[in-house]
Amino acid sequence: MINKNINTSLLTILIVATIVVFSRNFYNEILQKYLSNPNFFQIFFSDFYLIYAGSEILNQGNNPYKEWLDRHNSPFFNPPIVFHFFKFITNFEYLITVKFWFFFLFLSFISIPIVLFKIFKLNLKFFYIFLICFGGLALSVFFTGNLSIILNGFFAISLFFLSKGKDHFFYLFLSILSLIKFPYLIFFGIPFLIRGLKKEVFINTFFYLIFITSLYLISFYQNSELFISWINSLEFSKFIGDKGDFGRGLFRILDNYFFSGSYLNYICYFLISGSLFLFLIFLFKNSKILSNKKNKSLAIAFSIITLSIFLPRLKSYDVLITIPCLFFIIETLNFKISKSLDSLIKFLLFLMLFCWTSPYAPICLYSIIFIIFATDLKFNFIEKK
Repeated sequence: MINKNINTSLLTILIVATIVVFSRNFYNEILQKYLSNPNFFQIFFSDFYLIYAGSEILNQGNNPYKEWLDRHNSPFFNPPIVFHFFKFITNFEYLITVKFWFFFLFLSFISIPIVLFKIFKLNLKFFYIFLICFGGLALSVFFTGNLSIILNGFFAISLFFLSKGKDHFFYLFLSILSLIKFPYLIFFGIPFLIRGLKKEVFINTFFYLIFITSLYLISFYQNSELFISWINSLEFSKFIGDKGDFGRGLFRILDNYFFSGSYLNYICYFLISGSLFLFLIFLFKNSKILSNKKNKSLAIAFSIITLSIFLPRLKSYDVLITIPCLFFIIETLNFKISKSLDSLIKFLLFLMLFCWTSPYAPICLYSIIFIIFATDLKFNFIEKK
């Protein structure tokens, strides 16, 4: 499929550059950080250890948010529902539970590209793409053991149901994911983009948002102290990582370069996100490509990428679900220009996908894809399939 659109010399350069960047990143970010570290078993799946530790404290009848903050001067960010769900595992030794976690994590990890490749009708021989994109980001994420890998596996399954027209399964999965990590609420916008502003979409969205809100309220009334402690712990995110644990999403860019520490951050974030979402609805309705029912898979991929721009904390594990989408879109794109120039553009896009390792690489590539489709609305330079 790629060979038809990129000539041999460009493909060779792309492969060599990808191997070099991936090898360097794999050595620096994985081998040195994990395998050569004498405390390997203390840092392997470090994010899962935090879930285990918090659940253990809760199982002992204590408040994990206050307890962990007092012990280590570090907050928990997982909601109470996570610690309640994992309480039972603390009856077993950590080294035993982490082996089971590895098994479920591995299944979820490989299910992300498999399910999305199924939706996009991509050959599974391109599975390796998932591992090498952005310099091997996916493998680095896997070694953290983060819960989001499993959540992304279920998100991929929900998208499969959506692609088959089984919207209620999509909403149900997404509602459960939103209870665990509320930024998933952003993806309730997908049906509005691919289905349009239909009455059924509004009703379904309203019903499931009420369902999520009700469960959050139940969690609050069951243990208000624990719930409030979790909300308070989110405030500590601004002290974590590189000037705040906001990932490299839209909010982080505003915070770093425009309105640092100001309420204008929030105002501008919601204004920009709301305006862009309204434009996306207009784009999906008027684009000859995205509005074509034959291109439903392309519309789903594009909606995931563009809505991911709105994630306040676009973390590395959020990028996993977008890698197959980016590959599918770039592979599908054909421009009404000479074949050599078309090949060059696609080469550069693939080069950014495979080899660009900057923390801002994902959101920049999302924005480039968004601009391509937005400008096509006026200039009509993409070949229609």
